[in-house]
Amino acid sequence: MATRLKPKTGWQKTSRDDDIMIALTRCPLTAEELLKLSQTWSQPFTSLRRVQERMKDLTTAGQLHSWRYATTGQGGARLYYKLTLEGFRTVMQDDEIEPPTKRFFQELKPGRHRHQQALSQFIMQTYIAANHCGIEVIDFHPENTYRIECGERPLFPDARFTLALPNGNRFTYCIELDNSTERIFSYKENDSITSKMQRYLIDMVGTPDYRVLFVVTGAKERKRNIVEAARQLTGQKDFVPFYVVSLDDYLSGQDSLFASIFQSPQDERIPLLRSQTRQFQVHRRVLETPALV
Repeated sequence: MATRLKPKTGWQKTSRDDDIMIALTRCPLTAEELLKLSQTWSQPFTSLRRVQERMKDLTTAGQLHSWRYATTGQGGARLYYKLTLEGFRTVMQDDEIEPPTKRFFQELKPGRHRHQQALSQFIMQTYIAANHCGIEVIDFHPENTYRIECGERPLFPDARFTLALPNGNRFTYCIELDNSTERIFSYKENDSITSKMQRYLIDMVGTPDYRVLFVVTGAKERKRNIVEAARQLTGQKDFVPFYVVSLDDYLSGQDSLFASIFQSPQDERIPLLRSQTRQFQVHRRVLETPALV
């Protein structure tokens, strides 16, 4: 490994820069999202303007790229930020490390914008919710960087991570974000929901130590149909590794990990972490997002 001994000339890296760049190893983020996420850091930002100023500094230093989302919302289309190869090597402290995927540092294709926005929101909310109750997110794998071998058709989850609880328990999840662009009931199409579930079940014969979260951005009927697909595949089995949740429900509060917002074939409303709910009540604290000024 070739270790990076000092930052690029003209740029004084701070501990908050480290937090920004580590966050961007997980997924692209907007300044607004970084402002919200920063409330989990030791030195949070106090305003959107300060985030934008720092992102400009990091871009000038060659650590970041920025592009504009094609989708619009309040305030128009927002910039999203990605690391450059230089920035990634700064984070990893390795001048020879290669990109995790071919397109890791490239601009998103317009057809992927809606998917990426939803996935980034889910990932950001997971880190905020975990921090809120004293849980650590570890062993995070960004989209398409974790390969699950399932014969001729491997799986590449949209994300994979482990929640490490203060009592030593650990729970691992693969994420499948559903934007209603794939068929549900089809075993022949590689990207259909049932095909993915079937391949996850094959993998779990040997490694049954994780769960799969289907995060749905569409209507309630879509969520019900995905639950029904899981029911058809698993029958009356006691162990069903598939949980389904609406992204809107997941983003609606800070108790995302403990709120009864998930659904499985056996349970209509369950929390992700059931048996640990009471144990971590004492760890919770309110995170306030500064004004967007």
